[in-house]
Amino acid sequence: MKKIYSFLVLSFLINFMSSCKKNEDVIPASTGCTKTVVEVGASIDAETSWDSCHIYHCTNLTNINAALTIEAGVVVKFDAQKGLLVNTGKLTVLGTSDHPVIFTSSKDDSYGGDLNGDGSATTPQKGDWQFISFGTSSNNQLNYCKILYAGYASTGLEQALNMGDGDNNSLKNSVIAHTAGDAAETFAALNMAWCPISSVAQYNTFYDNGHPVTIGISTNFDNSNTFHNPSDASQTNICNGIFVDCVHAHDQASTMTWSETEVAFVLGGWTGNSWAFDISPDKVLVLGDSVVLKFATHNPTPGFSILIPSGDIQIQNHDGPGVFFTAYNDDSLKGDTNGDGPSTSHDGYWAGIYMAGPNWFAWPNILYDDAH
Repeated sequence: MKKIYSFLVLSFLINFMSSCKKNEDVIPASTGCTKTVVEVGASIDAETSWDSCHIYHCTNLTNINAALTIEAGVVVKFDAQKGLLVNTGKLTVLGTSDHPVIFTSSKDDSYGGDLNGDGSATTPQKGDWQFISFGTSSNNQLNYCKILYAGYASTGLEQALNMGDGDNNSLKNSVIAHTAGDAAETFAALNMAWCPISSVAQYNTFYDNGHPVTIGISTNFDNSNTFHNPSDASQTNICNGIFVDCVHAHDQASTMTWSETEVAFVLGGWTGNSWAFDISPDKVLVLGDSVVLKFATHNPTPGFSILIPSGDIQIQNHDGPGVFFTAYNDDSLKGDTNGDGPSTSHDGYWAGIYMAGPNWFAWPNILYDDAH
């Protein structure tokens, strides 16, 4: 009888470990370590570390009220509508390039095996779980992680990671993919709308999301991020751009730099935004070479505009090589940003860039505005 029992236990462990190794990103269990499932409670109230000997199953919307550190190779799985909310605590994710930390659906057998025990009866879908949110907390760091199949929420509010409005929060070397959302959503897979200038997103990859990124008027965004699947360049995002929130944003930064060149920065191109970006007289927006800004229309016209009360010095490098200001539906520059398939624009689609008066600028790289 003992031999039969031992054989059954051994068979279970072999099968379980085999399923855990379906994806190379999952770190092998350490010597003498058998991977087991840890059921995560509704809150974390003492300093805690999650290690690669376990798979963490979130059956609650878990509040982080103390420091939580997640080591390389950890798999965290979420049930429907669940997620992580950083309250008075701090979240530190220490993945590596070989062994990232995985945040995914309970139905995703590719990481950590068949947690829900239904074989191939269920597969992961966009919006299977909710999100990770930093709230008002500071100094959260996510490095080398994958956030997959998140975005459950009421229509229009899909997010995988909300970086909140605390200081020094960061997302680096990570992937956000398969987030619920379409062309009508209000935020994005990565929501940085409230972030102060000290919070950054660098060297990340976004694909198969509705809108990949929302930033605010105190967000720097450099040219280190990727907006397509590295294994299939044709797989991008429905609305493949960086969407600027002028409504919910943090206090405007003194100097803000936008240098991403794969996709355009979009003003006014999503539900709930205002129709003007008023740059304060003492503020400066710095554009990198080959940066494109796109602007939404409005019914009635004239659509989106930028007010620069102190003149063109407030948009530095506005005449740099490859820099353009154009319409949201102009696919000739940076591709399909509004998710409607191939489209061209027309004069008068958006309002333009102006000083008080109004005195409208007529730079040669302003396309399809109301002045044309």
